[in-house]
Amino acid sequence: MEYAIGCDIGGSFIKIGTLNRDGEIPSWQTIPSPEFSSAEDFAAWISGILLEIPEKKKQGRVIGAGIGIPGPLRYPQGILYDPPNLLFKGEIPIKEMTQKRLPFPVFFDNDATVQTLGEAWKGLGKGLKNFLYIALGTGVGGGIVIDGKVFRGTDGMAGEIGHITVDYKGRTCLCGSKGCLETYASINGIANSLMELNSPLPSEISDALKSHDWKKLPEILKKRIGRGETKWQDIWDIFADGLGAGLGSLINLFNPQRVIISGGLSYYSDFFLKRTQDIARERSFKQPGATCEIVISNLKEKAGILGAAFLAFSETGSKFTFESKKV
Repeated sequence: MEYAIGCDIGGSFIKIGTLNRDGEIPSWQTIPSPEFSSAEDFAAWISGILLEIPEKKKQGRVIGAGIGIPGPLRYPQGILYDPPNLLFKGEIPIKEMTQKRLPFPVFFDNDATVQTLGEAWKGLGKGLKNFLYIALGTGVGGGIVIDGKVFRGTDGMAGEIGHITVDYKGRTCLCGSKGCLETYASINGIANSLMELNSPLPSEISDALKSHDWKKLPEILKKRIGRGETKWQDIWDIFADGLGAGLGSLINLFNPQRVIISGGLSYYSDFFLKRTQDIARERSFKQPGATCEIVISNLKEKAGILGAAFLAFSETGSKFTFESKKV
């Protein structure tokens, strides 16, 4: 049996699995992602993980691996350009660095783009001609499907939805701009909102901020709100206001059938989804706003694994479509 490896690299974790051509995932795992300041060290680490999978599986043939990584990234060359959510900077030929260590082909794309492929293949984007994908995590990723195809732009770098401006005099982003969507509607955005508060913070929040262990913050807020400390809902409201404003602009621009929200923060949608939907419709024209559904992904963290494997299958000659079957 032939199978592909799908790998989705996030700011804090990587998710990796093996898939057959029908999109079935016999096994997958989540692995904490160390912080590498050297791209070569990162390439060596991820190559080592990819090489372990055929050893463990023993049966079948690996036709290739697809990898989604935080961009901006030029596709299909697999070159990173100063990725704001990774420590290594510059123009980095990450595909070349990884390929030289592997006996099977590897393909890199923007992490949110491969997640978009997963949604189009097996998720809530299946069968839709026009939809947007939003990944809410450490930052904000995005993907765009127009007329049934992922829109990549001139350099294969389209879809950086997290870096649209929602406040041109707003917060400074890691990318160097100001007022980017991800400075409000992400884990980094939650940390920004907490640091802007004038009142003293509980020790568990201040300790997480000081240690830069920001991924703990959403769960801390959830638990405190659950205990009746409703003032912390204000942080989620700032999150929803930024996300809703950004989605309103995107709905006007692309007139999608659906916006699919995923990523780690989608698990906390009870705190922001309704307000986001309301604000997006307030900020968009009436008809496209009414037409567009704003929903939470049913694939969750599996979207990236699915999409990365889809990328590997399609790049190695399989005539795949978003209807999922080989033809």
